[in-house]
Amino acid sequence: MKSLRVILIFALVALLVAGSVGTVYAKNGPPDNKPDKGQKFQGEKQGFSGNVTDVVGGNVTLDLNGGEPVNLLAGDTFWYKIPREINNWQRGNITDVIQAVDGTLIGRRAVVQAGNVTGDYWVVLRFMVLPVPGTQPMHAHRVGNVTEFNKPSSTSNGNITIIDVHGVSHLFTVGNSSVTVYHPKGTEADHINPGSFVTVVVAPKTKLDEMPLAKAIVLHANIPEGWPTPAP
Repeated sequence: MKSLRVILIFALVALLVAGSVGTVYAKNGPPDNKPDKGQKFQGEKQGFSGNVTDVVGGNVTLDLNGGEPVNLLAGDTFWYKIPREINNWQRGNITDVIQAVDGTLIGRRAVVQAGNVTGDYWVVLRFMVLPVPGTQPMHAHRVGNVTEFNKPSSTSNGNITIIDVHGVSHLFTVGNSSVTVYHPKGTEADHINPGSFVTVVVAPKTKLDEMPLAKAIVLHANIPEGWPTPAP
């Protein structure tokens, strides 16, 4: 099973880098015939693979394995995936990706599908952070709609129930602010309500018969298209 997972990851890497019909294969930076600033490629995409060397705001710099670095614009929402941590494609932004890898992308290897050249930047469409060889996931992520949220008090824990894409409910313990943290920055327990779309971060080896403790709750701005709406 582990070998099959590795094969599938590398197959997906090859697919993203190769792109689809009309893809321009990656080379050192944007193509020489890129359109003028403000124009867009019509239907063309390009794959990039390399190490993240810088993240400033919504700009990501990727070192193309010894070639010239390429600048990627990741200011808007895009699809992202982190095998071993988040095994399904999620819709979010670069802040969501950084939070999912415990606060930094610098030095991590990524495979990116991009398009729509704007100046010297390629706009990110899909972003996959590859797992570090020989490591185990630090956290597990459970994604879904909130159906019930009981906030913790100063003397006792609370709990949160979410329903995932398969319609399965998951219940988690929620501690105070020193135990359970909220993202993005500025999010508080009062912002979480039934119907909110969240990612609950827990320890990866929690037993199924235990109610896992939420180490973090990430509140997403939007629900992915096609995600089922929980019953009232």
